[in-house]
Parts: sequence; structure tokens; C-alpha cells
Amino acid sequence: MNAPRGDRRFGTLMLVGVSLGWGFNWMMMKITVAEVPVWQFRAVTGVLGAIALLAIARLMGQSLRVPRHQWLAVAAGGLFNITSWFILIAYAVKLMASGHAAILSFTMPLWAMLFGVTLFGERLTVRRVAALGLGLVGVVVLMSHDFRAFGASPLGALVGIVAAINWAIGVQIQKRVKWEVETLALAGWQIAVGIAPVVVVALILEDFVYHQASWPVIAAGFYLVFVAFVFCYYGWFTVVRIFPTSVASIGTLLVPVIGVAAGAVFLSEPFGWREIVALISIVGGVALVLLVPEKEPAAEPAPARR
Repeated sequence: MNAPRGDRRFGTLMLVGVSLGWGFNWMMMKITVAEVPVWQFRAVTGVLGAIALLAIARLMGQSLRVPRHQWLAVAAGGLFNITSWFILIAYAVKLMASGHAAILSFTMPLWAMLFGVTLFGERLTVRRVAALGLGLVGVVVLMSHDFRAFGASPLGALVGIVAAINWAIGVQIQKRVKWEVETLALAGWQIAVGIAPVVVVALILEDFVYHQASWPVIAAGFYLVFVAFVFCYYGWFTVVRIFPTSVASIGTLLVPVIGVAAGAVFLSEPFGWREIVALISIVGGVALVLLVPEKEPAAEPAPARR
């Protein structure tokens, strides 16, 4: 069933906001990991993000209560949306170029669509296939400047793909559970549960250095907590609630393009014909499913009474 028009408009605004927030997130991560170890960076921003989400929810008068029967779903969502995503992407970045790992992770919509169609009976419409095709063309174009990098590090590429598959599973969990928790509280608890193993790894493997970080890193940390975590996770959970998983997932393909563009503008990274073609392809794919709502097939008329 299609969401009401007002919900679709709000969901579209949230999806654009999430794409921008997570797109600039890659630039902020690059600034941060230049001075702070990956696990520590994830642990500190994750803990602060969870606390901020739960505090804001409380200040807004929302209940933080999670029904006992939904804690398992919260933990499962945290495992796939937070823990495995953070850890696998971190390993992928260590094994191959970070930009390649970031782009490769956004094959997630393909896996989410496949899970939705094969396991949950979502409709595989021509428009969704075309939109996904355009988006994936954009991702492939972004990757095409050096395919040898993937051949040189097949383990890194494999870990990146597994990370994308785990994220897709997390999206399906988020969509399929009939949550009895407010959105902000749900985001906060999922991050809190999911970040716990990351904190343990950081404490075991790394010395604390955040107190020695420069002001640009501190500023990036504020962005990562209040935009990448508080706003984007609230926005993402809202988008997944409103749109089918295939549509919501296609929208995330904007993130790597925005990340590449932000790097070009603010970090003087390359921006050439590949990035332009990718931008046109991905924006076109998103517009195809978001700007013109699909019509559900008309119901068959009820048989006349005799």
C-alpha cells in the first residue's frame, strides 16, 4: 500500500537530508581518522550519538521504553545496522582504498531489493529495476577509474560486499518489524546496543588519543554525532518506515556521489567525467522512483450479489 501523499513528501525531504548528511560524513571521517584510530573514532561518536538521540527523545516528551518482546529485534537491528556495518567497513578500508570501500558498500540497494522481492514479495516493477540499474551504473562508473585496485585486494572487496549485504539485512529488519517504539528512541537504542562491541574493541586495541585532537577534528566530531548519527539515523528510520525498502535503498545511492563531490570541493580531490556521469545516473534513478509515485494495480471488482 502506498504511503499517504503528505508522508511521501516528508519521507522524500528526509531522504534528501540523509543523503546530504551521510554524503558529507565521508569527508568528516577522512578528517577524523587522520588523527584518531578508526575503532576509537567509531566508539566515541557512536556512544555520544546514542546518548544525544535518547536525550533529545526524552526532552521532546517521548517514551524511551522498549517493550520486552521487541528487545531481540532492537539487538538484531543494532547488530546489522551498526556493529557489523562499522566493523566490516573498517576492515574493508584497511584492506583497500577507503574511497573504493565506500563506493563498493553502496551496492546495498541491490541486495535489499533482492531480499525484498525473493523473501517478502515486494513488487519488482519496471521503474524500480530501471532506477536501480541507473544507480548501479553510476556506482560502477565511480569505481571504473581503477578496477585493478579490486583485483589487487580481493579480500577487501569481499569484505566491502559482505558489509553491504549486512546493511541490506538491517534495512529489512527495520522495515519488517512493527515497532512499538518512538523513532528517536529506537535509533538511540539500536546505536547503543550496536556500538557496545565496537567500544570493547576500541578499549582493547587502541590507546585513547581523542583529547589530543585538533579543532578541525573536534568540529568533525560534532558533525558526526549530531548530523551523521542524530539526524541521519532518525531520518533513515523514518524513510524506511514510509517507503518500500527498494525505494528507500535506491535513495542512498546519492551518498557516494555527494561524498565524492564534497571531497572535490573541500579537500581538492579529483572530480572529472566519471563523477559527472555517476551524478547524472544516480540522481536520475532516484528521481525516477521518488518524483512520480507509482500507482498500485486496481483492485478487481467484487462479484455482484445474487
